[in-house]
Amino acid sequence: MSMRRLAVALALAAALWALPVQAAVEHRAHALVDVRIVTSPGNVIESGTIVLRDGIIEAVGADVEPPADARIWKRENLTVYAGLIEPYATVDWPLPEGDEKKKIAPQSGHANTLVHPERDMTFHAQDAALFKKLRGAGFTTAMVAPKSGLFRGSSVLINLGEGSASSNVLARNIAQVLSIHPGSGTDRSYPRSLMGAVALTRQTLLDARWHRQAQQAYENDPRQARPEYNTALAALGGVAHGEERVVIETENVLDILRVAGIVAEFGLDAWIVGNGEEYKRLDAVVATGLPVLLPLNFPEAPDVGEEDDRTVTLETLRHWDAAPENPAKLASKGVRFAFTTHGLDNVKEVHSRVAKAVERGLDADVALAALTTTPAAMLGYGDRLGTIEAGKIANLTVIEGEQLFEEKVKLREVWIDGRRHELKETKPPEVDPAGTWEMVVDTGDQKIPLTLILEGDMNNVTGYLEAQGARVEFSSIEVSGKKVEFAFSGAALGMSGEFSFTLEIKGDTASGPGSSPMGPFTIKGRRVSGSPEPEVQR
Repeated sequence: MSMRRLAVALALAAALWALPVQAAVEHRAHALVDVRIVTSPGNVIESGTIVLRDGIIEAVGADVEPPADARIWKRENLTVYAGLIEPYATVDWPLPEGDEKKKIAPQSGHANTLVHPERDMTFHAQDAALFKKLRGAGFTTAMVAPKSGLFRGSSVLINLGEGSASSNVLARNIAQVLSIHPGSGTDRSYPRSLMGAVALTRQTLLDARWHRQAQQAYENDPRQARPEYNTALAALGGVAHGEERVVIETENVLDILRVAGIVAEFGLDAWIVGNGEEYKRLDAVVATGLPVLLPLNFPEAPDVGEEDDRTVTLETLRHWDAAPENPAKLASKGVRFAFTTHGLDNVKEVHSRVAKAVERGLDADVALAALTTTPAAMLGYGDRLGTIEAGKIANLTVIEGEQLFEEKVKLREVWIDGRRHELKETKPPEVDPAGTWEMVVDTGDQKIPLTLILEGDMNNVTGYLEAQGARVEFSSIEVSGKKVEFAFSGAALGMSGEFSFTLEIKGDTASGPGSSPMGPFTIKGRRVSGSPEPEVQR
């Protein structure tokens, strides 16, 4: 941590730790009563109670009595589902800055900068903005993987609560991640073609096998020349021998057949991230025997309203019509699949997309399983996630009404590790917060001056907090109506937990409440530079 950032940490910590001890008491036990409970696909309790204690489901049933020490949550006209599971969320791997680059020894890794299987997402998966979006769609758990490269690194299974990775991680090294369309990298001299990417994939797996054999031979007979140790190839040893799982991204149905050949050649334990074209070569896809993480990014209806737009091909029209039937066709052939929001611009569309798949032939219970029990089982957590049963992790999704898969389903809240997260409905932005703001944080005992620097338009605000010359980036900024919600990780200040605050903007003044791991605070101030756009008249 830099000296400037340390100064900010000390200033904030000193003030926030001084908050009164009588902050809200956290209840260890909760009871959701008079609620409709979908305990698992096809099994419903029309009116019952769920008891949560210390992050675990203690009891569930129609005749369960809430314990005396539980906080009671009346939930009439609401339905509770097991928390939804996202099996393939991706985030960027953080790039080293400044002198940190010098600490990396390229000799210990792979010569190609797109090959980084040694990367471990465990302590880089905590993306507050992503987690908030997924919670807003009803998800409570996700497998998070690195976003770019060929061999990208290992993924992590993590609950989507606030706080540090250490409090949310369920399991490390769930799967290595591979794509034969590696995207961006620091050196794109090779491979520049699909053929080159496939060749590099095969060569890297062969090298990983050789590396393990060479290391083992030296272990057995240390009198021979010691082989070079390579972190990248060592990280792939288990994958190359079929001992560890690999998840392989695909972009079209032919990719599935290509990677199936690699899987068969090396005896890999593999899943594929599908692409929506599986129905085009259904029997061939079924024959691979590979489980699929199935996207729901069905194509939009082609625009043929103008004469110039009538050049849309017949193939495009056929795919638009057939894509929503893809899940039903895979299910009819017994293909094991779990739904993923991968490829969706708006993750909240997952419910309407699943509804469309159900409308086009997918069984509703199979659809629910593809977001709960199936990913839980695939990820090795079927005994702890995916259903509402005593002894399982207290991850729940609560909606108004009965049907989860609707065009405009109303999500009320999610519970993660027994902690409630209210899902607030966002409004269209009515204010533009861009500019420089001089603010004061008031803890009751101390006042801390801060500067907020906000850029972009009201639909895409970015920025950071500055104090005593140090800078802390916000993990998320969201404009809803006349309010702006900010969040950043305490890790940026060498502290645990999440910091958040909400500002209500009135012209060039702003104020609102905030929360920290140590307790609540208030913040207020004014814009000192930057010309906001006129407020939207509603």
